[in-house]
Amino acid sequence: MTESESLMIEGLPKPPPVAGVKTTNIWLIEWLSPAERRTGRELHEWMETKRSGWSIYNSCDSKAEVLEYINRAAAIAERGLFVPLLHIEAHGGGAGIAPSASRDAEFLSWEELTDPLQQLNLGTKCNLIAVVAACIGFAGIKALRQGPRAPAVALVGLDSTVSPTDLLMGTKELYRRCMDDSPRLTEVVESASRETGTAAFQLEPLATLAYEALVETLVKMRRPSVRHERINEFRQRMALGTDLSPEEIEYRLASIPILPPWNEIQQTWDTMFMIDLEPRNAERFGIDWKTIVDKIGSHPFD
Repeated sequence: MTESESLMIEGLPKPPPVAGVKTTNIWLIEWLSPAERRTGRELHEWMETKRSGWSIYNSCDSKAEVLEYINRAAAIAERGLFVPLLHIEAHGGGAGIAPSASRDAEFLSWEELTDPLQQLNLGTKCNLIAVVAACIGFAGIKALRQGPRAPAVALVGLDSTVSPTDLLMGTKELYRRCMDDSPRLTEVVESASRETGTAAFQLEPLATLAYEALVETLVKMRRPSVRHERINEFRQRMALGTDLSPEEIEYRLASIPILPPWNEIQQTWDTMFMIDLEPRNAERFGIDWKTIVDKIGSHPFD
């Protein structure tokens, strides 16, 4: 972003702060090879001593079982029986998760997790928090931001490698703070990070991530060079896919707006955060895209 564009973005309406969520249980999925320390099971046993029945432990031997347990949680949530906080205990990296760091270990990509998480979040009416207790678990956030539905309200993951002992210390603190009378997610994550040594838990609200990506796209679309490239693409498609004359093509290209219609963007946003299904979600995620599009479109070029 140029300095002028950055200043313009600072003046745009922003999404509400981290949305409050209501959870009833911890749905803990552990996918670790037999040779690995079962930190997920240890965490579950610890939580049982603090609040019996709060943690529901699921041990997996394959990625198919991981997906099965996420789908099972979605089915229970859809019946209105509980609103889980999803905790996945595994090895992780920039591309996905696995039961171990071995090169021949079975692999589950972030993209493969997208649809199951969307269905789970849909079942919770957009109340899902997903904790990926894996090294570089934070890397999955960008891969999970695609629609049409948000895969979670917020994602929590580690920003670097961590030892099993430090991981367990951090996740215990995470859930210890979750038992506060009125837990604030940002404070809970900060407190957990102080227990993980050199690694740290990172919190990414999906509304913030989606907003930043969309605003950046809209701002770039108004640049003359980007618009010129976009018009050229339309010109080539129309020349190859229609029988229109060159004059008619240019006439139609001249009517293409600089930015997409604000109501289409609004609809996409409201669908992602389930405002279309739960109007009360507007208080948690609502944002005025008409004002944003108008301000971006009327901003003078550098």
